[in-house]
Amino acid sequence: MSADRGLEATRAIRERISREFDNDPRRLVEYYMRYQERFADRLRRAPRSDQGSGTPGEQADAPDAASTRR
Repeated sequence: MSADRGLEATRAIRERISREFDNDPRRLVEYYMRYQERFADRLRRAPRSDQGSGTPGEQADAPDAASTRR
């Protein structure tokens, strides 16, 4: 399989950021949450559960997060 330079660059950046936080998942998530707040005005909000998205049939067919966890 040929190497994807863009993917390799992305992985290298993610590894560098992870090392900055001693590969601690909690610290890393905190960092990404704070980073995301900087761009809150650019992000789309998920629809509220009472409003839903799509048709009722599409909602019924979609797995919920709890059922996909292992």
